[in-house]
Order: sequence, then C-alpha cells, then structure tokens
Amino acid sequence: MAEKKKKLSHKSVIKYNLWLFRLIWKYTPGYVIGMVTEGVLWGVNNAIGSIYTLWLFDALGEGRALGETLSIIAGYAIYLSLFYIFHNWYWKIYNPKIRERLHIKLHSDMFKQALRIDLEKYDDPEFYNDFIFAMDTSFSHVTGLVEDTGKLINRIIASLTLTGVLFSIDAVMAVVIFTVSVIRIVLSMLKNKSNFKWSTEINKRSRKDAYIKRVFKLPDYAKELRTTHVRENLLREHAKNTDEKLGLIKRYGTQVGVLWAIIAVINEATTIGLMVLMLYKVMVTGTVGLGGFAVAMNAVWRVSWLLSDLVDRVMKYHEHGLYIEKMMNFMQCEPKIVDGALEAGEFESLCIRGLGFSYTEKAPLALDGVDIEIHRGEKIAIVGYNGAGKTTLTKLIMRLYDPTSGEVLYNGKPLCEYTVSSLRRRMAAVFQDYRIFAGSIAENVVGGEYRSENEQAVLAALKKSTFDTKLEKLENGLDTQLTREFEDNGTQLSGGEAQKVAIARAFYKEADLIILDEPSSALDPDAEYALNTAISEYAEGRTVVFISHRLSTTRHADRIYMFDSGHLVESGTHEELIALGGKYAYMFDLQAQKYRSSQTQKAEP
Repeated sequence: MAEKKKKLSHKSVIKYNLWLFRLIWKYTPGYVIGMVTEGVLWGVNNAIGSIYTLWLFDALGEGRALGETLSIIAGYAIYLSLFYIFHNWYWKIYNPKIRERLHIKLHSDMFKQALRIDLEKYDDPEFYNDFIFAMDTSFSHVTGLVEDTGKLINRIIASLTLTGVLFSIDAVMAVVIFTVSVIRIVLSMLKNKSNFKWSTEINKRSRKDAYIKRVFKLPDYAKELRTTHVRENLLREHAKNTDEKLGLIKRYGTQVGVLWAIIAVINEATTIGLMVLMLYKVMVTGTVGLGGFAVAMNAVWRVSWLLSDLVDRVMKYHEHGLYIEKMMNFMQCEPKIVDGALEAGEFESLCIRGLGFSYTEKAPLALDGVDIEIHRGEKIAIVGYNGAGKTTLTKLIMRLYDPTSGEVLYNGKPLCEYTVSSLRRRMAAVFQDYRIFAGSIAENVVGGEYRSENEQAVLAALKKSTFDTKLEKLENGLDTQLTREFEDNGTQLSGGEAQKVAIARAFYKEADLIILDEPSSALDPDAEYALNTAISEYAEGRTVVFISHRLSTTRHADRIYMFDSGHLVESGTHEELIALGGKYAYMFDLQAQKYRSSQTQKAEP
C-alpha cells in the first residue's frame, strides 16, 4: 500500500536520521565505516579516471615516447586492479556478512520490543499500522540510509574533484558544464515531481487491481464467486479502474514526456556546443590539449549526473525520515504494564471489585461495575453471549490490560504490585483465538524448547486433553512438525485437534489458576463431553475458570457468573440460576431445545 507522504521539518529529518545512524553504529560500526570508505574511494576514483584520460590523450597528442605512454597505462591498470579487488571483497564478502549481522541484531531487538509493548497498542489502529510498517520495511530503510550516505559522500567528492580537474583544464568549459548541469537538475526535479504525483495516483488504482486479482486467484473466494453475482461487481470495478489508469497515463505521461524532450534537447545542444568550443580551443587557439578535449566530452554528462544524483540522495533523507519516525516511535514506546515489587505466591484467591474497562477512551465500556470472587480449588464458569465481556475479563485477570476503573486483587493485593512474570507463571490460559506455532507437537505443548526429560509430562498433558488417540496415529509422534511454514511435509491439524494441543499446553504448565476460554468451541458433542470429563479429573484441587457461551460445560461449576453487555447480571450455581428463571435459565433452555431437536432429527429414519 502506498504510504501517504507528509511534511517533515528539516530539524525532524536530521533528528530521525541521526537516531537511526546511532542505532546502526551500536549494532555494526563496521558497516558504517565500510560504506564511508567505499564512498570516498569511489568519489576519488572519478577524478583519477579523468586524470588518467587527460594524461594518456595528452601523451598521444604530444607524441611522447612509447615507454612513457605505456607507464601511464600500466600505472592505471595496477590502480584499477587494487581498486576492484577491494570493491569486490567489500560487496561480495564483507557487505553481505555485515548486513546479515545487522539484520539479526535489529530484528531481535524489534521482536523483543514487540513483546514489551502493551496489548492495548494492538487496539490502536494508527500505532498498529506503524508497528507493522516498521517491522516490514525497517531493514530496507536501515540499509538504504547507510548506502545512500556512502553514495552521497561519493557524489560530493566526485563532483568536487572532477570540477577541480575541469577548472585546471579550462575555466570557461567548467562553468558551462556546471551551469548546464544545474539547469538539468531543476528540470529533472520537475519531472520527478510529476512522476511522484503519477505514482501516488496510480498506486491507489494498483491496490484495487491487486485486490481484484487476489479474489479471483485465491481458493478462499472461489465458492462465493460461483454462487453469487459479486463477480459482476468486481469486473465492473476492474473496467472502471482501468479507464482511470489510462486517464492518468495520458495526463502525467504528457507532462513527463515534454520534460524528457526538453532535457534531451539540452543534452544534445550542450554536447555539440561543448564539442565545437573544445575543437576551437584545441585546433585554433591551442589552449586546450587533446587530453582536455577527451575529459571535457566525458565530463559533460558525468558532472551533470553526479550533481543530479547528489540532489536525489539528499532528498532521500526526507523519505527515510518518514519511515524512521514510525520505527523510532515503535522502538521507544514504553509499556504501561510494568512490574511491581512482589513475587506472586501460590494462588489462594482472586477478588474483582467494581471492575470497569474500555479498550479506547471513546469506546463504550466493555466491562462495567463487575464484582467477582474466586477461591482456590473452585470451578468457576463465566457465561454469556458473544460480546458480553467474558474474554475481556480474562485479559484483565492475566494483566494483559489494566482496568479503566476498579481493581483485581490476587491473594488480597492489586495485580500491579506483583511482577508480571510471576503472576503469569501462576496462570495458564487457552484463549478463544489460540494459536498453533510452526514447530513440533512437543514444542507446541511445552511452549518453548523441548527436552527429552520432558517427554512423560508432555504425553500426560496430551492425554488429559484427549489428543493421545490422534498422537498414536502420527508416525513421528511428539516430533511431528505442525503447519507447513518450516517443513513442507508438516501436519495440518483440524480445528478440534489444534484446540486440544492448545489445551495440553495449559495442562503442561501445572499452573495454580487455569483459564479456559471456549475450550470446546471446535469440538463435536462427544469430544466435548470427553474433554470436560478430562478437565474435571485433571483440575482436581486446582482453580479453573471456564469462559463459554455453550452451557454444557457449566453445569457442574461451583459458581456461575452470567454476563450481558459488559455487566454481571446473575451469579450462583446451575440449579440456583435455573430456579431464578432469568437470562441464564432462558439461554440454557434455548440451547437444550436445539440439542434435543438435533438429536430427534438424527434419530428419524
């Protein structure tokens, strides 16, 4: 997606680029030194090439001895050999290694920062977009900044040294070349401005093209395209988009074409004019030698290109600044959820008082005035329809967010008084949007590095989650690779199977407090019953919080909390809530009717 350009002050551009330079120097000072050295050598190389041409042609024009001419050629050949040995060593051997070292260090720090930032940042669209953009584009702009700086040094030194050589040959010639170069730079900047406007406009249409192409290409959309008329809408949009692109090509193509023509005429006029001037000075006045003529003809385009590219490199610092700003904002973001001084001990109780929470300042409260108590060994069910605030409550309990109002007390003290890591060691969770990672089954259960001494504990956790039957069918057992991200022959689990592995991860942790958010959502009724039985057996003596809108998991809970639109509306045992005849009873009866209806349909011949 094209990034909308915005204005940055010169001060900000300098600030952001210097910040990134300091970061690069911290990671790989050799990369900076190497690029500066390469820039200086290439800059000087332009002047040396011109001086060589001057000496060689003057030697030929003045009829010097063959030996003297050959010595000039031999000296330049030795110089070029040494120069290109260094050049190839740098770009083929040193630069790839130092770039990879920088890549590893930079992204390692970015990954660590991604773990530090608060989960609430993922709910901030502007920050999240910048965060993703920084992760995806950071390395290209890091290396781009260093390499553009090396080339900028190259262009500055080359322009100065080559201009100095020209002035030593003929001042008038040098002034003419320099003046024409400035004119070409101005015209090129106007051309680039038109190109930028064209690129900005065409990118909007290109995004539409990419989306339409993706829809017709991916299997995800194939069924809907064949069974609805949405394809006709897309084809109409494609035709409209194409017409708009043709209009842009006509509008901006004319502007750019005219500027290209003017630049081409100036180039040819300058070349011919300078050739006539130099021929006059060589053949009539004799003030310029054959070497000066050769250098002038070569320099007429070289100086112009060097100065034009120098301007382009300077302008790139503004472009880099736009991206570095996003990267710096991400890397310097400090989390609000920080450690307290206490280490969380064995779980005894959780007391929630007047809890309120909103994901953003302007958003409505996802939870409002919630009071709950949970004690060691209890089985608690949090129920309600989707959007009732159930999952939000689990995030607050695990201190993935801090409350907007009220408090959560762990063993009688606010969560913020404990270290975050010690709290989370005491808790295990299976989130509604659980994830299976690329790696072995064992690594997914352990949630980290797997060692052979952990085998029995991993197998026990998988058995408790009722995944053991599936495990027996897998040829590589615990070493079976999941997903095909790292291994082409990796295993793709069904939704229910993957959910069991995620549940086994929580069982393996041996935590005091287990939070299961929709633990059987991907399971059929038989598998759900088997899993609930296993959970009950495993959780004996442990505290378990079930989050669910399927009430078959809640009947044997010690206490049930019914949520509706962020409010706690009912609490009690299953029997008490059924007798109350409120929202829970209505929800339970509705689900029971659907279950009985489906069973009757299955039983019909």
